[in-house]
Amino acid sequence: MFSVMPQDRSFFDHFEQLGKCLVVVSDQLAGSMNLWPGTNGHVAKMEQSRHEAHRVMRETLLRLDTAFITPFDREDILELTSRIYEAIAVIATAGRRMELYRLEEMHPSLRTHTTAIDTMASEISATLNRLRKKAKLSELRGNLDEIGRQEEAARQSRDKFLLELYSGQPDPISVMKKREVHDLMLEAIYLLDNLGRTIERILLKND
Repeated sequence: MFSVMPQDRSFFDHFEQLGKCLVVVSDQLAGSMNLWPGTNGHVAKMEQSRHEAHRVMRETLLRLDTAFITPFDREDILELTSRIYEAIAVIATAGRRMELYRLEEMHPSLRTHTTAIDTMASEISATLNRLRKKAKLSELRGNLDEIGRQEEAARQSRDKFLLELYSGQPDPISVMKKREVHDLMLEAIYLLDNLGRTIERILLKND
């Protein structure tokens, strides 16, 4: 008698675990910025979250190699997992650079960026938590649109940052450090925006 093999739904566990790591690392970045120039262990916790995300990603890849029926196409699971980890790694790196460079002051746009990252991470985690229930794209439209709004706001603040960074006769080393931290945060925002688009594409593909 023919029987249909069930999907391996452990991948949803992995998505949700990675979403949790993303939220933790973004919350720690925001917490570090709020306490600046102190960090109160936030950077160390970010690195712990990155290690945890790396472990989950490796488990996902191993599962992909043995699973017979997956909830999404294998290449989509691989892309989604890899993009989440990449965003986590860049956010953790930004926090680490802040600590290493010991910047005495932070440009307001950097605080804006940490808020954007925190908001985007929360929205992405919320969408990942609903994949298990086969949520429709229309049901997640608000979450995904908010991700796009945060990315657009970050683009607008970038020009102001660059204009003020190079005005007058700034110290070249200080400029280099601030620019690197800013670029890492902006890279994280772009990665999170692309992650939202990846989720949107997967939902459309499986609708």
